[in-house]
Amino acid sequence: MENRAKTAIESFKSATGVSVEVILIILGIIVLLILGLIIFKLTIGEGGHRKKFINGAKHKGLNEQEANFLYTLSQKLNKDPFLTLKFKSSFEKVIHHYVNGIEEYNEEFLKNIRKKLGFDKVPKFSPLTTTKDIEILQKARITILKNMLVLEGILSDKDEKYMYWHLIDIDRIHPEFLDSDVEVMFIREDDAIYKFESRVDAIYMDNGKVILKVPHVLQLSRIQRRRHARVNVALSGKLGFLELLEGNIEKMHWVDGDIVNLSAGGVKLCIDKDTQIPKGNIKEIVLKFKLENITITGKTKIVRENIEGEMKCLGLQFVEISSKYEELIHDFVRKKQIEMKKIMD
Repeated sequence: MENRAKTAIESFKSATGVSVEVILIILGIIVLLILGLIIFKLTIGEGGHRKKFINGAKHKGLNEQEANFLYTLSQKLNKDPFLTLKFKSSFEKVIHHYVNGIEEYNEEFLKNIRKKLGFDKVPKFSPLTTTKDIEILQKARITILKNMLVLEGILSDKDEKYMYWHLIDIDRIHPEFLDSDVEVMFIREDDAIYKFESRVDAIYMDNGKVILKVPHVLQLSRIQRRRHARVNVALSGKLGFLELLEGNIEKMHWVDGDIVNLSAGGVKLCIDKDTQIPKGNIKEIVLKFKLENITITGKTKIVRENIEGEMKCLGLQFVEISSKYEELIHDFVRKKQIEMKKIMD
């Protein structure tokens, strides 16, 4: 065996003119370069990634401590920190695992981070992602699954770990409810029907009210109430009012706005609240906007009008739109829903 190795080395030397010592030096250099690259990625590379995240977090209003906490926590749970910073669903998953994995945590610290990131409130047109999104005073139907007793309840309070449901139908504690699984179902106005299951962690009296203490859950079943599914968008749009003047003269008046959600059945368009909408003899209302570089037009009607902060938001329903445009919107919505599902998963 040794003779074979020596013969092979001598043959290589005679064929290439390169000594074994030189080959070993080259291999050593290659190994050192690989080790250096690995060390760089583990130190400088990681530091650069963290620094980029910290800067982005500070831009959103977080301080150094809050930013480092969120980065470290995301890394520990194998979550992309930047998704945690950008998407409420990713943020809530990370916080949910954190509070359920330790005995004590700083409630105000977590609330401040959520508020600074704008995750403390869910816009009316956005779907709920976890039970933490349920608003206080939300009414619900609560089923005690142990005996299938159906009760009416109101969410009276919540924290990072629990919901506190006031049972309207009863006025005394029923110990048999404890440790029972519960199904909670409620209707969110202008959105959908939601349903989730959890368990009763405690039951107690508070100022004469029977309260169920129920842990938060990440999974919410959403039953679409609308005919068409919709997604949140940020698109520029123009709303045209065809006004019929005296002498049968037609005049088109255009209003610029932002489309904030979209479905094949209509859109939500927000304009400056001081913008005047023509109230005369309106023959038709036309919506025009671009979707994936295609200009879409359709006749609409205003079915809802709300003031939201500094904006006036109009719920528009398509009354006449080509099947080509309707299919294009439908495909766009479906694609966006798939993208959001991947992010949430």
